[in-house]
Amino acid sequence: MRIPDHHPGFIDRDTFEANQARLASNTRPRPHEPGGAVREGPALLQGLATCGRCGRGLRVYYRGRHSAPGYHCAGGVIVNGRGEYCLRVGGRQIDRAVASALLATVAPAGLEAAVLATTQLDADHEGVVAQRRHDVERARYEAQRAERRYRAVDPDNRLVARGLEAEWERCLHALHAAEAELAHHEHARPRVLQPDERQAILALGRDLERVWSAPTTTDRDRKELLRTLLEEVIIAIDKAEQRAHLTLRWRGGLLTERDVTLWRGQTPAIRTNEDTIDLVRRLAVHYPDAVIAGILNRQGRRTATGLRFTANRVCSLPHALGHPTVRTTCAQSGG
Repeated sequence: MRIPDHHPGFIDRDTFEANQARLASNTRPRPHEPGGAVREGPALLQGLATCGRCGRGLRVYYRGRHSAPGYHCAGGVIVNGRGEYCLRVGGRQIDRAVASALLATVAPAGLEAAVLATTQLDADHEGVVAQRRHDVERARYEAQRAERRYRAVDPDNRLVARGLEAEWERCLHALHAAEAELAHHEHARPRVLQPDERQAILALGRDLERVWSAPTTTDRDRKELLRTLLEEVIIAIDKAEQRAHLTLRWRGGLLTERDVTLWRGQTPAIRTNEDTIDLVRRLAVHYPDAVIAGILNRQGRRTATGLRFTANRVCSLPHALGHPTVRTTCAQSGG
């Protein structure tokens, strides 16, 4: 049995509860829950992004020389690899859109509204504390009345005395509980902002974008800042439109939706002639690569870089440009 405030602790109760909440948030989340400890990588939504199709937390990956971040759903590897593929998407455009939404939220107008909300919060807290004081007064009155009734009873009437004593003890427990509740709410009183602090907070909205983009601000700092306002970012991908639909769930329950146009792959600047590619696809059904190379060379055709065709170049040409071909062709030519 836990007895609150039985003796002084090494740390105060608020610090203890904050530590417990931080430990819980750093624990590896379950499949359908966001969270987890903040890492050092540049993926801004690490631990916040969830799949808009199956609801699982998205995992982070990095690719390329510059370690470009991306997100993918692990739903396709569950149940011995028999799950369904959900999404795999690059993260740069998505991270940029979320950061833009964050900076717009903490703009001066938004911060001014937040400052006004703290004033309203303080007024609401005063009402709660006043109600708790009334509860204490009522509990104290009930305890005093129970005490008077107990002391007025005839000691020889033990049955009635035991009942009145139990009632008095119950009233004393209720009084102690009401006093503890009042002390808790008085201790949790919102701090009233001073005029200079209000000005400093409003100035933060003008400086935050510069702080966010500063070289001294680490990726970990940006993630920590983002988590103070966001609880979850739901990502849904429309492949046909090459668009990501984002649902940002802010702390407090507010939802914001954003559509992000995804990067489209561009056709390489150096590309083999389309007539040559079409001819290779038709010849690949009937001839090995060595024969196809001879036909192309006799017709005076060249690769995109001006080289003569060989069996290996014919074999790799359709695959490199994303065209289907007969796989046995390469095997027949030894490519």
